[in-house]
Amino acid sequence: MTPSEKIEKLSQQITPERYAKMLRALEYRTLKLTVVLEDIYQPHNAAAVLRSCDAFGLQSAYVIENRYPMKISHNVDMGVSKWMDIFKYKSPTCTTAFAARNREPNEFDKANTIKAISDLKAKGYVVAASSLDANPVDVCELPVEKPLAIMIGTELTGLSKTALENADITFKTDMLGFAQSFNLSVFAALCISQLSKKMRALNDDWKMGEKEKQELLLRWLSL
Repeated sequence: MTPSEKIEKLSQQITPERYAKMLRALEYRTLKLTVVLEDIYQPHNAAAVLRSCDAFGLQSAYVIENRYPMKISHNVDMGVSKWMDIFKYKSPTCTTAFAARNREPNEFDKANTIKAISDLKAKGYVVAASSLDANPVDVCELPVEKPLAIMIGTELTGLSKTALENADITFKTDMLGFAQSFNLSVFAALCISQLSKKMRALNDDWKMGEKEKQELLLRWLSL
């Protein structure tokens, strides 16, 4: 049975409305922009970021678990994570959030972060790390001509030194009030919104190929 025949058969097992929703989402899905979350231990924040990824058509997200395992609050993400590709990188010393509170980053953590960044670069992504230090560019200035991965760390400490040192570029968003930073999930949503709009306005390179869309639709229909 060909992929097209499988899609035809599976699509008949769901309501026309649900199938139409899948087709609509598929047309806006992109692999050209992705988000990388490092050591996010707040379940509601992690879930909110994934919900924003889905809302703006991002198909993938990368999760780096060094000290903290990232648990997703399904009451917040509204089930969107099951439609996405979530790639996880877990340090062998990552246990529980409680046990990690007083543990300093170690060599396993550094290697885990480096592995994630290396894999992204091997796939052709420019890796941009959020930072308040040095001279980061504004998020609006990030290049979208090539596939782009934006890295975001925890609210209190941000990204690890390893992440910042191995990224291709650092970025920020201007804060005009007294606060130094946005809530993590709000920051992610703002970045994804601006970069997604900029990317889609540039050309049609953000679109998935027909074979990629067909494979993804088959997976969705099989859920």
